[in-house]
Amino acid sequence: MVELANEKGRAKLMTYAYSERGFSEQGKTLLDNPKLVADLLVKLAKQSGATTVRAVSGLPQNAVFTAALSLPTTKDPKQMKAMVEAQVQKLASVPLPELIIDSRMIDEQPEKDKPKGHTRVLVTGAPKTLVSKYVEAFKTAKMELVALETEAFALVRSLVGHDKSTVMILDVGAVRTNMTIVEKGIPFLTRSVNIGGAMLTKSIAEQMKISVEEAEQMKLDLSKDEAVAAPPVVESFLQPILNEINYSVGEFRRQEEHQMAKMEKIIITGGSAHLPGVVKYLGDKLNVNTYVGDPWARVAVPEALRPVLDDIGPRFAVAIGLAMRDIE
Repeated sequence: MVELANEKGRAKLMTYAYSERGFSEQGKTLLDNPKLVADLLVKLAKQSGATTVRAVSGLPQNAVFTAALSLPTTKDPKQMKAMVEAQVQKLASVPLPELIIDSRMIDEQPEKDKPKGHTRVLVTGAPKTLVSKYVEAFKTAKMELVALETEAFALVRSLVGHDKSTVMILDVGAVRTNMTIVEKGIPFLTRSVNIGGAMLTKSIAEQMKISVEEAEQMKLDLSKDEAVAAPPVVESFLQPILNEINYSVGEFRRQEEHQMAKMEKIIITGGSAHLPGVVKYLGDKLNVNTYVGDPWARVAVPEALRPVLDDIGPRFAVAIGLAMRDIE
């Protein structure tokens, strides 16, 4: 949770708080119990001293349908809506009536030998059942849910900003890693895989024959130096992520308008961003400028808090991007 204020057009940090709790023992998300989410929201708001009840929340990338569509240009909103829905019906795994659809025009592309050309439209769809859980949780917490948006858009806002180059955001969480390829500030491709830092902790514990708590502390101690070479256990953990990155880049380049695209940088974020050797390993393997992103870069923060904020920044990247929604 992050509270930002708009100070002459720039975001200013007011307060923040977080909870380590995210998944139950059965692997279900907290949203399966909206009352529990509401209680946690109230607790975090009280703990941080938040002054506002207005909130923007993020939809998990693995639960949201996203696609960049190329559709015949039309000035008729109803016709465009019908074309979007027809494509979503073909591509989405969830039936159209069960989705809430949002679309935004990216640009218009002239097409040879065709008078109208095509319009690129970015479409996102979220299951109505998922959205209703968010609405219920915030209503129970007596908070005003101003908007819901995908984590991908929030990450672009906090980590990419106005950079128009082709970038991959690699969000390495505890149980999942999300990949987002961004071009000209638009998240054109998103993927989510069930690989996260908790798997590495478990591997360390098993190999070293120590407790999970001890393995987590060992992982944190090793993470102090991002330039350090990745230990073998970390390399084994990163290899499938590397494979997924290469696959995602290949999928991106298979899109006609991105065939010549060059990945210029990889921005790492998420609670597991400071894994030992991750920056060096991925940078060397992919030959791409790779670094841990700074979501506080365009936020005014107290200098005395900077060391702490730099350490926890990656886990706040989504929250900061959401809070910046109505500021930038």
